[in-house]
Amino acid sequence: MRIVYVEDNVANIALLERICNMGKDELVTYFDADTALSEIREGSSDLIVIDLHLGNYSITGLELARMLRGKGITEPIIAITSYDTLYADQYEAAGCNEYVKKPVSVHSFLNLINRYRPS
Repeated sequence: MRIVYVEDNVANIALLERICNMGKDELVTYFDADTALSEIREGSSDLIVIDLHLGNYSITGLELARMLRGKGITEPIIAITSYDTLYADQYEAAGCNEYVKKPVSVHSFLNLINRYRPS
């Protein structure tokens, strides 16, 4: 499975790389929303994971999710953040399929990925 991860924290990227290696999945990472928006195309991935707080960049993760949906991206999007309930009511309106709070365990995130694994 090909997973796209939009995240600006190297430690978080390393964790998802480890999880993807366990599941024999391919991980493509983007450090900022602008690059992700220009690079992600319909059918270019099986699952998109977006951190909601992308450092000092001009586009938030929620805005990126809205923009991706606006350009016709239909792949599942998982919003991930360390904020508790700040965005819980907004992720679905932005076009995200799920909302996950950091820190995530390897086991629980593997299970989450497996729910979206193509049959």
